[in-house]
Amino acid sequence: MAPQICYEGLFAYFSRDLANLGAQVIVNVTNDSWYGAWQQPYQHFYMTLARGIEFRRPVLRVTNTGISSVVLASGDILQRSPIYEAWTDVYHVPYVKNPLPTFYQEWFYLLPILLWMSFFALVIMAIKQDVTFRKINK
Repeated sequence: MAPQICYEGLFAYFSRDLANLGAQVIVNVTNDSWYGAWQQPYQHFYMTLARGIEFRRPVLRVTNTGISSVVLASGDILQRSPIYEAWTDVYHVPYVKNPLPTFYQEWFYLLPILLWMSFFALVIMAIKQDVTFRKINK
């Protein structure tokens, strides 16, 4: 099991390290009461859910005031609790023993590298376009 406390579920590298250690299920325990009942509990829920999808692990999210849920490795939400209401249920959560690493898990740093390369390419293109535009307008 991959135990996560509150905001640890927001960091992909933390979940990746737990998956690399052999975790087969992600369990996130959190207290969303300090967020209030507006948008933050939902945002926190979906950001935690993303970790399960990225690493193809089921996510069991348990909160005392926020959104508790059971999410399969595919990202399918079996059910989620209402905010600020007591909620319990029992589920059979299928998981894969010793799952193979996902592409994202294997090439974790590829995405930031590609994003930075794209950013610099756009900056260079903008500079070249500006230089060309200035030459034409002289």
